[in-house]
This record gives sequence, structure tokens and C-alpha cells, in this order.
Amino acid sequence: MISNNKFTSSDDLSLVNKTKYSDEEYLVRVKLAATYRMVAHLGWDELIYNHLTARVPGTDHMLLNAFGMRFDEVTATSLVTIDMDGKIIDAGSTDLGINKTGYVIHGAIHKARPDILATMHVHQEDTVAVACYKEGLLPISQNSFIIGDISYHNYEGISINAQEQERIVKSLGPVNKNLILRNHGIVSCGNSIEEAFFFLYQLVKTCEIQVKMLSMVGGDISKLDIPDKQIRDFSTRTAASFTKQGNGKKEWKSYYRIVEKLDDSFKN
Repeated sequence: MISNNKFTSSDDLSLVNKTKYSDEEYLVRVKLAATYRMVAHLGWDELIYNHLTARVPGTDHMLLNAFGMRFDEVTATSLVTIDMDGKIIDAGSTDLGINKTGYVIHGAIHKARPDILATMHVHQEDTVAVACYKEGLLPISQNSFIIGDISYHNYEGISINAQEQERIVKSLGPVNKNLILRNHGIVSCGNSIEEAFFFLYQLVKTCEIQVKMLSMVGGDISKLDIPDKQIRDFSTRTAASFTKQGNGKKEWKSYYRIVEKLDDSFKN
């Protein structure tokens, strides 16, 4: 067990890693487990469902949650390692296995987009509401401008069919990092766990704002103030330039400090 250690944001785990995993993999596991706790703390989890995943450094394997654990129970060593075909490589510290839908959605993206190192999927209520809205996400808030372009994937039922993977990848496209699953929820991706969480946060916030705004105007889009595309694009570029050390790094660390103070058992 790894308790009461002082790992915060230095990324130096050489003195605290007492697992069978390399320091590099353990760091990813800690970050991902911490992010599960962040999502739970924000109230975006749903029982034992939904998934946050990350690629194991230097491999074609990815980490996801054991099927049966709440997000607030996930730990670094409970994460399950699977390959890009969905085969379990390392079951982690439980015998719970995985939810196949996690592989279908996340595996498709990780396999097709090597630039994406982390993906995060939630069913937060406002995101599902926007996913059901024919007009989709409206460019009405600064949060929506920060996200940039959004992709959409039509609903095909609960995602258990591996054949849907090709269509998910096609829907996301070669460069976008945010995907709205129609009638279902959202997926945010990143070239790091930090970036994926940053986009997830912004996308959830954007959906919350949109649902509230539409209720204020009775659903009449003509009453909304939508800035022109030039201004929106300027905001997207400006936001991307704020954090030189990497998109979402500082934001993620600020929330890491919250969950670490509350309960650092995710490091175990």
C-alpha cells in the first residue's frame, strides 16, 4: 500500500512507488485514478458506469476502471490494463473485469488516434440534454469558444458492437478532441490526462450554461447573442496559448490538490 506519501505535483515518484509498475506507468495510474476522484467530486459520475482511460506509456495498452467500482473508489492499482483489441493484460487489484462499452468507445479512439493519450466519457445530465438537442452545442459562451470544434456521433444503441468503432472514429475525425454522442453523453480527449480533463470540464460547463440559457429564453434561439466566428476563433486561439507547459496542466493540478487533501487513497 502507498499511503501518507507526499506526491503532489512534482511528478517524482521514485521514492513512493512501491508497486510492480514502473515509475512512468505508476505516475499515469495515479493521475488517472485522481481524475476519477475529481469527476466523482464534481458529481459527474453515474453509479459504476462511464470511463476515463489513458494509454500506458510506450505501449499499445490502455488503462480503464474495473467494472463494479464507483469513481470515488478507483485507485492506481485497481485500474485494468487492456490491449487495443480489448483483451485484459493486467486485471489490476480486483477480479471485476471491465465493461465492454468502455473498450468499444475508448479503444476505438486510442487505436485510431495515437496523438490522444487520454479519453473521458460521462453522462452528466446537461451534457445528455445537449446530446438530445437537435441543434447540438450552441456557440454562446466563452467556455464553448475555448473548446473549439465539436464532433457528433449518431446514437446506435448501447455501445457493445465492435463494428461501431470505425464509425465512432470517423465521427470524431482526425484532429477534434471533443465528441458529443447523440442521445448519450460526451467524450473529451487529450494528448495528456490533464488536457482531456480540461476539455471535459469546459464541455460540461458549456452544456450547463446552454441548458440554463435555453430555459431563460423558452428555447427561442433567436433571442441568443452569438458572437461572429472571427471572435470565437480568436478566443479559441487565445485560450490555447495561456498555458505554455501544456493545455490543462495548471488547471488539473489545482483540482488534484483538492482530491489529495480529501482522500489520497487513490495512490494505492
